[in-house]
Amino acid sequence: MRFLYWNLHRKPIQKLVAQLAHEHKPDVVILSECEFHLAEFLLELNTPLKQKYGLPFSPIPDPVFLVRLPRNSLKLVNDRSGVCIRRLIPPIGPDVLIVAVHLPSKLHQDDNDQVLSATRLARYIEQAEEKIGHRRTLIVGDLNMNPFEDGVVGAEGLHAIMDRDIVAKKSRIVQGEERFFFYNPMWNHFGNFPRPPAGTYFYSGSKQISYFWNMFDQMMIRADLLEYFNDESLKILTSAGSTSLLNSSKRPDKERASDHLPIMFDLDLIKGV
Repeated sequence: MRFLYWNLHRKPIQKLVAQLAHEHKPDVVILSECEFHLAEFLLELNTPLKQKYGLPFSPIPDPVFLVRLPRNSLKLVNDRSGVCIRRLIPPIGPDVLIVAVHLPSKLHQDDNDQVLSATRLARYIEQAEEKIGHRRTLIVGDLNMNPFEDGVVGAEGLHAIMDRDIVAKKSRIVQGEERFFFYNPMWNHFGNFPRPPAGTYFYSGSKQISYFWNMFDQMMIRADLLEYFNDESLKILTSAGSTSLLNSSKRPDKERASDHLPIMFDLDLIKGV
């Protein structure tokens, strides 16, 4: 099962999205800041394809799902502003709880706001897991936070860390309460090693501290999905066919494409079936 996520920066770049879908054949495409007409886009996207993409119903416009799966494979669990929670029921293999997110920008929230937003998101996820009855949970989207920020790593927040072995323990006790981990493999892609780009979003400000490259676009999984995920499948994409998504300075080309780079990854849900 292949997943593709991209924040489109409100740009009319549907041809690039179609190129990525035709090239990589993701089963689930999740888009943020998508403002072109999706019904018309689906006609263009599906024309050369035997296995067509569909547009499942969603009560909120961002993020949006496109799926090339049987009807009713994606069921609505809960939606709130910037958060879409869906139950993915594949033809083969276990079902997965997908939490697609587009959290508020740092332009509109300070660090404390973002920590509290992440804490609220963590509670939404726990409620959905209790409702569905398992923790095979995937978070994917634009968090507008880096992997090292408090809202992401904090136990009251997403509790997402870089070490698979620790995450495999599933949880830890913090101040007398059990807090479940997420595994965040995006740490492995922060910096130029093993390969560039050094993040998914670039910003050069005039403040004393500037990270330049940020990893706002992330995916992370609970311990119960570790066996289905190979870290090597996770990629930050820098081209769509013959079109580079980077400018001459090797930064996201927000003129021709988006100020964010897309990410892609696989879950081998038929493993062990």
